[in-house]
Amino acid sequence: MNLIRPIYSGLLYLATPLAMLYLLKRAKKQPEYKEHWNERFGVAKYPKTQSNRVRIMIHAVSVGETRATETLVEAILKRWPQVDIIYTHMTPTGREVGRKIAQRYGNRIQQSYLPYDTPFGVKRFLKSVKPALCILMETEVWPNLTYYAKRMGIPLILANARLSEKSLNKGKKVRSLIKPAMERLDITLAQSEKDAERLREAGCDPVVVLGNLKFDFTPNLPQLRTGKELRKSLTRPLVLFASTRAGEEEIFLKQIKQWNEKAKQNSEVPPLWLIVPRHPQRFGEVKDLIKSQGLSLSERSEIRDWKQAFGKDGPVVILGNSMGEMNFYYSLADLAIMGGSFGPYGSQSVIEPCGIGVPLIVGPSIFNFEMAIKEADKASAIVRVENAEDAFTKIHELLSDKEKLNQLSSSALVFSEKMRGATQRTIEVIDEILSGGERGNKIS
Repeated sequence: MNLIRPIYSGLLYLATPLAMLYLLKRAKKQPEYKEHWNERFGVAKYPKTQSNRVRIMIHAVSVGETRATETLVEAILKRWPQVDIIYTHMTPTGREVGRKIAQRYGNRIQQSYLPYDTPFGVKRFLKSVKPALCILMETEVWPNLTYYAKRMGIPLILANARLSEKSLNKGKKVRSLIKPAMERLDITLAQSEKDAERLREAGCDPVVVLGNLKFDFTPNLPQLRTGKELRKSLTRPLVLFASTRAGEEEIFLKQIKQWNEKAKQNSEVPPLWLIVPRHPQRFGEVKDLIKSQGLSLSERSEIRDWKQAFGKDGPVVILGNSMGEMNFYYSLADLAIMGGSFGPYGSQSVIEPCGIGVPLIVGPSIFNFEMAIKEADKASAIVRVENAEDAFTKIHELLSDKEKLNQLSSSALVFSEKMRGATQRTIEVIDEILSGGERGNKIS
């Protein structure tokens, strides 16, 4: 008998007070963490399945995973009118993105936090929600969730699955816990061949490579139109630092300050710099960092006259202190720098800017999106650099060469189109599982 899962469960029960303290600590910066506590600990009144309806559970931890589900959710609800969805999340920002998606489909999507992985919480949640299928996004394979889903006869799909070498090595340290959890999955749908190899080594079987769902995204057209119209007011190039993480802004701001001082000495007009932090709880922190460098600043939430902000006498830096507007920010940019790739974060997603056709510079840290970044690099759809200094050298080079910028933009669009199609391939797998009537819920 393998005792590792019961030991793991016991430790989770003991850690419950620490989880509460963690939520309170996070709530100091992000008050939303105080909400829906009962859902997190398995004592909530979870949304019931409507009679004569079939429910699919989609677990999308945070913002990136939730956004990756957009095309899949649309395809599921269109393909099966009798199917509803329950979204589960772990972060307030993921839940908020899910809420905006759910609004489009009336009452066909419900939301909840997934309980922490205790036997009590997981069992009560699954018995209340009664999903016909659980789709776990990207990397979220929890031992008790998979154990009790399997016991209840609920099929499990790990969709858009990825696993870095770093995560695989971490998993090997608790292999006796993680491997059985992976083995309980009915099928794993990997983003790339390398992901598939690592997932098989971790215990997943079968594994098929279907590509990355995120490439199937549809840009927010109103945001793109707004950005395109506002670009007409720009009197200087606009460089976007997209989804920046802690430690990166400070490095970038020092380079910006040096650039602007040199430009002033040479009577040149420097670019307008737009910084959009990844996490909203850091907006205030990044604002203080900008001010500490003595750089003039406008906040997106305070701008009323974009023509003035975009003029030669406008601010040195604009702080993008809003959520859900990345398409708008990308549409403003002549060139973007990818956050997360200049710190130990593995880069944020390059898929969205490539799909919009934004020339993009990516730093050395890429493990979260290794396949997409390496494929984009092969297709000359992005520019890769080793550090922030090289990035600013490349910014200067590209802004001085309109032809290179245009070629990068065109290559990004071609690359993005070539990578599409994972949503339809995933729907075919779901169809095969559900139409088998494993729980008597035959869908045709």
